[in-house]
Amino acid sequence: MSLSSMSSISASGLQAASTRLEAAAANIANASSSGPPPDASGATTAYSPVTVRQSDVRGGGVSARIVNAADPHVASYDPSSPDADAEGMVAVSNVDMAGELVNVMTARISYEASARTMKAANDMLKTTLDAFS
Repeated sequence: MSLSSMSSISASGLQAASTRLEAAAANIANASSSGPPPDASGATTAYSPVTVRQSDVRGGGVSARIVNAADPHVASYDPSSPDADAEGMVAVSNVDMAGELVNVMTARISYEASARTMKAANDMLKTTLDAFS
């Protein structure tokens, strides 16, 4: 494995961790939001939680992208909400706060590991260059 590939693999890990943190932050910030219940087509203006889909990259590294989560809303009784339907129901974001906090911690640890790997690759490159000068 070359030093440049170690750096690019580490960079992809940094980007993936950043993407996971971005998704978790959006979910946490909108966890208590609500909107009108979905209409017949399933559309609503309530926040739809997101998740990160991560996959391996050929040659090393990882790719991460934000996608909509499955089962984005749950029905909740809140007749005082301006979004409530005739039965007093609203759509609430289906955000698992404990799971999101785990995602934040995992993203932090992954980011730190990728940063240390990048630093080690740079240190090895510097040592190699110093040996030839």
